[in-house]
Amino acid sequence: MVMKTLLMVFFLLILLLLNTPMAIAQFSEAGVEQFKVAVNAPDFTLRKLGGGDLSLKDLKGKVIIMNFFATY
Repeated sequence: MVMKTLLMVFFLLILLLLNTPMAIAQFSEAGVEQFKVAVNAPDFTLRKLGGGDLSLKDLKGKVIIMNFFATY
């Protein structure tokens, strides 16, 4: 059982290492390397569902995740 697990981990690591150059090429093709320097997000304000406003500058120094989506 241990040997099977080690073998599986080994093959997954090899697969990951073989895929790394492809991932780097995809990021490069997409122009991602241009964001190696930190870029400040523009300030904006949103209305909260419970009332009031929330501004991006109020969250300075905190880690946030923004998810913008749309349904069509």
